[in-house]
Amino acid sequence: MFSRYLTAALIALIAVSVKIFANGSFTEKVKQLDEPWKTLPQLYDYDDFDECRRRNPNFRYTVVKAHLVENANSVLWQQIKQYSSDPRHYKRDTLEIGVCLDHCRTISIVKMSIEQQAESCAADRVWTNYQLNCTTDTLTSISADNYDRPTGNMETIFCLTIMVILLLIATCTIIDFQSVKSESLIVKAFSLPENLRKLASLNSRSRQDLLFLDGGRVLTMLIILLCHASIPMIRIPLKNPEKMEQQFSNFWFPIAMAGNTYLVQIFFVIGGLVLAVNFMDHIKTHPQFKMWYLMDRILNRLVRILPVYAFVILFQVSWYQRLKDGPFSERYQDHCAENWWTNLLFVNNYINTNEPCLQFTWYLGADFQLYLAGTIIMMINWRFPRLINALVCFLIAFALVVPAAVIYYNHLDATVMMIVRYVIGEIRNLEYYLKVYVTFESNAGNYFFGIITGIVYHHFNSKGKKLESIKNFNAMFLLAVAFFIKMNVLTVCLPRDHLAEPSLLLALYGSLLKASWGILACFLMFYLTFRPRNLFASFLQHPVMLVLSKLSYSSYVVQYTVVYAIYRNVTTPLMSNAFTTILFTSAVVFITLFVGFLLHVCIEVPVMTLCKPLLAPQRTNFPVSPTEEHLIENKAKTDIKDLSK
Repeated sequence: MFSRYLTAALIALIAVSVKIFANGSFTEKVKQLDEPWKTLPQLYDYDDFDECRRRNPNFRYTVVKAHLVENANSVLWQQIKQYSSDPRHYKRDTLEIGVCLDHCRTISIVKMSIEQQAESCAADRVWTNYQLNCTTDTLTSISADNYDRPTGNMETIFCLTIMVILLLIATCTIIDFQSVKSESLIVKAFSLPENLRKLASLNSRSRQDLLFLDGGRVLTMLIILLCHASIPMIRIPLKNPEKMEQQFSNFWFPIAMAGNTYLVQIFFVIGGLVLAVNFMDHIKTHPQFKMWYLMDRILNRLVRILPVYAFVILFQVSWYQRLKDGPFSERYQDHCAENWWTNLLFVNNYINTNEPCLQFTWYLGADFQLYLAGTIIMMINWRFPRLINALVCFLIAFALVVPAAVIYYNHLDATVMMIVRYVIGEIRNLEYYLKVYVTFESNAGNYFFGIITGIVYHHFNSKGKKLESIKNFNAMFLLAVAFFIKMNVLTVCLPRDHLAEPSLLLALYGSLLKASWGILACFLMFYLTFRPRNLFASFLQHPVMLVLSKLSYSSYVVQYTVVYAIYRNVTTPLMSNAFTTILFTSAVVFITLFVGFLLHVCIEVPVMTLCKPLLAPQRTNFPVSPTEEHLIENKAKTDIKDLSK
């Protein structure tokens, strides 16, 4: 019977793939000349900024955007028009020109402003090089005055905060080194040796069969960090932009972008699974329904995530504004000065999403909202246990229907279309990003899949059942793998450009594509819980991974600051090649992990230690899983071990 369902499912997948392939314009061959970009105008033509600044202390440097004027008699214009018609190419009729006014040959009789002089110089350069007219507008104007700005109030507040933290750490560390017995909670919280011991300690780990989740979180975070480290390369001026175009045109590129787009779904699955397991542990020992449990969970979560989050936001509104140099810095704008409050209220994935503070932290907003929704759902199950089957059906239906409805109603693409002309500005301005990628309702599905997996796992674990108890589990696992591969491979068949009319088929496909990541992750996690000794599980629960998992939150929060601080200090167009990519990603990963380590040891752990007595009355009855993010110590378990010794 099951083989019939499996065969029918595979036939349905093949039918869907044929239909999408038929609708996709990838079936149409795009005629391209042999390296036509060689005869086209230089897309980014920048004078040497560092040389301009070195030669003249009172330098003036302006970036001008030149829009070429159509000229039907120009052969070059015809080539530009043909080449730019492909949506996966840069628009070569718009050039960026960096002008050092000291090098400008244009001499005007009429007195002009700095911007007008630069625009005139850029227009003259375009005509000299290409015999084409253009209209111009100024993007950025830099002078020596930009580097002479007094320290503001927010910078002062941040410096004072740093000084207080360093003073506390130094004082408490000295007391600890001198072996002075002190019961002061502040000394225990800010002692550097004590916090390092907590970081390296694995004694508080319970639920040995779920340790691999910590490694899964670390691995996912590192891959996401690598992706985020390379994304700004799309928007920075390049000496060889054709290299980026060729990459975007590769047949495998949509598959790679699907991985980049949906890898974060693993975080949501882990979050849902951990929430369900912790909740089921609680109601197993505390069957009587208590409404205050919701407030207790919210308070615990806020204590864990807010201190580091608020500290990084404070840096963003103060000194981050100074971490810039050169003509490219303004294209990587952060909006924490205006929109910091959306982050602290965890609504930054809905409010001012196209002008975000710490863009990558949209995940924290969505995850907090899902945590609230998931906790409420589990409390409904706690209060009305007979509704469990109805709740599971509701969660599955929500996961599959809602994303498709959002895509279809808003006339969106099935997934993020990584097309040059769409992402050259800001990915955060894409409609798919604003209405699907960052929203609660579109990410809830895989979080709900994680909750269902956690409930099933807890049932099997409490009943002492094994993986063999599930009939046809291996076949279902293979079907999940086949479904995942099929959905992601089909991305190469998607239309090359945005469709004129909404497509129900593409909307359904977009929902299934996202769901495929969650479904496979759930099956894999369920398998690893009952096969903890296999090679992959052993790697994920290696002690190094378990220690790194404690740094994962701080590293995730600070990654935006590190990534864009590096790119904001690039002063010359880059070469797009493997060396540049490796150099920038290596720098980003190393600095992010180092700063994440400092934030964890100096802020995250101390605040948790200080707040533990306040939370103890509410927490002592709860068996808390160590896989829940950022847990520092399970004191009750440690005390029991000490007594047994």
